[in-house]
Amino acid sequence: MHPWMKRNAQDLRKHATKEENKLWYQFLRTFPQQFRRQVVFGPYIVDFYCAQAGLVVELDGSQHFEKTGVDQDQKRTRYLKETYGLTLLRFSNLDILQRFEGVCAAIMQEAERYAPSSAPCGGTFPPEGGRSGRRTMKTVTIYTDGACSGNPGPGGWGAILQYGAHEKELSGGAAHTTNNRMELTGVITALKALKEPCTVELYSDSKYVLDALQKGWAKGWRARGWVKSDKKPALNPDLWAELLDLCDYHQVNLHWVKGHADNPFNNRCDQLAVAESKKYK
Repeated sequence: MHPWMKRNAQDLRKHATKEENKLWYQFLRTFPQQFRRQVVFGPYIVDFYCAQAGLVVELDGSQHFEKTGVDQDQKRTRYLKETYGLTLLRFSNLDILQRFEGVCAAIMQEAERYAPSSAPCGGTFPPEGGRSGRRTMKTVTIYTDGACSGNPGPGGWGAILQYGAHEKELSGGAAHTTNNRMELTGVITALKALKEPCTVELYSDSKYVLDALQKGWAKGWRARGWVKSDKKPALNPDLWAELLDLCDYHQVNLHWVKGHADNPFNNRCDQLAVAESKKYK
């Protein structure tokens, strides 16, 4: 996400219409499935977004009902569906004023269809805690590691996600890759597995990943069009772009752990990563 997009989203929240504020404060703010306001998806900023249901709610002024506005709205809807797999509900400001209860009922029906508040977790992570009302962010601990034979060569990554008594292992690999790409892929895949915004305690032995995030290097590369301060191209811009967006979505706290030492979770991630890399030899 470019810094100016984040600023635009903040400005939109600050200057929200009375209809947006009514929908937010009287309904969405305390809805069982958590909604967020002004969320960036690629070139677009959506009004309201529920990650659990993969649902976007947009409120449109009169300009959206002119021909150019309708064309742009269709393009936006198509992009969100094809790129992110999102469902979009669109209402006018007049709908909020004249049939507010009907709008709320339509949103509730669609959200419950894809993320029923009373349903079992169904393999999602972190699992539902059964709470209602406005949610606090859950804290998830993640360990990740990457491995590569040859660098470049066959590689793999492993990740462990922990939430309370729940634990989940993930792993994958590629036939021709690098160690750094596997380190990044492990972190990205673990964060993408979270079905709602979380506070994440992320443990990794990769200085490449942690230093670039903690010291702001990756954001600097992005701001310069994926060029480093020495004017050389930044490597793995596709993965860094995805990871920075995920770090904007979640609250990620970074921790370095010494590799191949006495941390059992890091060692297990290494085992998973090596096992995946061997599949391609």
